[in-house]
Formats: sequence, structure tokens, C-alpha cells
Amino acid sequence: MLAPAIRSTLLASALLGAALLAAAALSPALAADCRPMIDEFNRAVDAGLEAVAQSQIDKIAVSAECGRYQVPAQMRLAALRLTTTQQLMARGRPVGEYERLLTAAEAAEVLWQASATLGEVRFGERRFADAAQAYDRAIEIIKNETLTPASPAKFDIEGLVERAGQARLLAANPTTKEGPKFVRTAKDQRDGSLGGYYSRSVRGITPRAIPVPVTFEYRAATLTGIGEEAARELLEALREQRPARLVLIGHTDVRGSAEFNLKLSRERADAVASFLRRNGINIPVEVEGKGANEPMRLSDTSGLSQDDIYALNRRVEWRRD
Repeated sequence: MLAPAIRSTLLASALLGAALLAAAALSPALAADCRPMIDEFNRAVDAGLEAVAQSQIDKIAVSAECGRYQVPAQMRLAALRLTTTQQLMARGRPVGEYERLLTAAEAAEVLWQASATLGEVRFGERRFADAAQAYDRAIEIIKNETLTPASPAKFDIEGLVERAGQARLLAANPTTKEGPKFVRTAKDQRDGSLGGYYSRSVRGITPRAIPVPVTFEYRAATLTGIGEEAARELLEALREQRPARLVLIGHTDVRGSAEFNLKLSRERADAVASFLRRNGINIPVEVEGKGANEPMRLSDTSGLSQDDIYALNRRVEWRRD
């Protein structure tokens, strides 16, 4: 699904290393004090000695003179770890052989590709709640122009948002091995509003169809406990973003008659709309039911069971203008 989002980062590693040296050159007097430490770090990265490179980052982090280079150094080391991870993944090695490297690359939260890759790994392991959170972190790193000066392609951004929504829907599905779980969306690091896949905009790209992980009782329009939590989060997003109007589209899976599914999908969208109105949303609300006529677009169903696909198609979408 997100192949473009987990490309090889060999070039990225080289560019980040160049950026680190360029940053040092911005302040010659300070660079003279920091140059030995930075040079040793760069030599360790060039030699693939990630443990040695990490020890140098630890020194940079506590240095009053050189602490400004901590984030660029973290970015370059994360790129090294991610490159090694992807090489092992390309060779079909088991997760256990690269999990430490990948989680270390992602822990610094400075490289969106590391978070996206961790999301894909967790998704493949059916750890959907962890996957959703990793995708959200990737989105937030992309929104940070200091960490991600060059915006990723529109395809990559839209793919991350879609994958984050899918992971949330599956996490709320009672057939997963984790059991049903509501996944709280990440906060925007700039203003504390809902971020991640609920973001108003990701580098100028507005997600248009947000699948809200509202779940319902079987063959009914009654919200489950998890469904109510999801509806409350949608309420929070609407209060923050204040759209002029709201469009909710209900969908079902293919089981049941077309007539029943069309009616049920409308009733479920209506149930979400009613919840929002009861809790103070007074903007115009348009509700529509599609039944099973518009299944979720899935370019990759590997690793998904038929029950997973049913769960992804049972959804209420917030359609933005």
C-alpha cells in the first residue's frame, strides 16, 4: 500500500549528512569547538557503526555549545538505521532481525519514513492500534517543516492518511486478535488540536474522506461503546475545525440484501448526526447512505481476512468540501 512511503533512504542519509556539515559551517567559531564531535559522529555513520554514532549523539545532546546539532544528527542516524532495516526487509528477513533498528530509528520522531515503515510493519503483524499511532506520527513529522523541509508527494501523504484510517477501523473490529480498541488520534504539535489523520491540512493537502471508526451493534444503528468514543472524537474535531456544513456518508459490507444495506447505512449515518446534534453541533448536516455500493478502495489486501474487508467497508465517512 505505502511502497512509495518506505523507499530506500540511502540518498536521504547522504543528504542529511551534508546538511549536518552545512549547519556546522554556518557558525565558524562554534563549529571549531564542535567539529571534532561532529566529525567523529559522521565517521561512525559512514562506517555503519550505529552504536558509536548514538554515543556521539548522547554527547552532542548534553553539550551547551553543540546541542543545536542534535536533531540533524538524529535524522542522519535514523536514516542509517532505516536504510539497514529496509535492506533486511527487501531480503525477506523476519521482523525480529530488524525490529530494534526500526524502533530506534522511529523513536526520535524526526524521520517520517521511519514512522511510516513502522506503521506498515505493525499493520502486517495485525497490531492495528500501534500501526494507527505510527502513521499519525509520520503525518505530524511531515507537517513539521523544520524536520521535513521538502514536502513528500501528494500520493504519499494521501496514502498515509488512508492507511491511518484503515488501521483505526480495524483496531475497532472485534475480530482482531487485540480485541476491539478505540485509538485516540495524535495531537497537532503546533497548537494541540487533533492532528494525524484528522488534520485540517497536511502540507497543503486536505484529506477529503475521513473514515470515522464508529462501530455499531450487529445489524443495528446503535453505537457501541467504542463507537461512542469515536463519535466524541469527531465532535472534538468539528468543534476545532468549524466547517460551514457537515456531510456524513454511511456504508455497509455486502452481506444482507441491497435494500436492507441501503437503509442500514443511512440509519447509521443518521445516528452519528443525531449524536453530534445532541452535543451541540448546529451546522447544516447532510446525511447519505450508500449501502454496499461504494466499498473502500484497497490497492493491497495482502494479509487481510474477509472479516477485515467487511470491517473496512462498514464505516461512516466525514466528507470534506
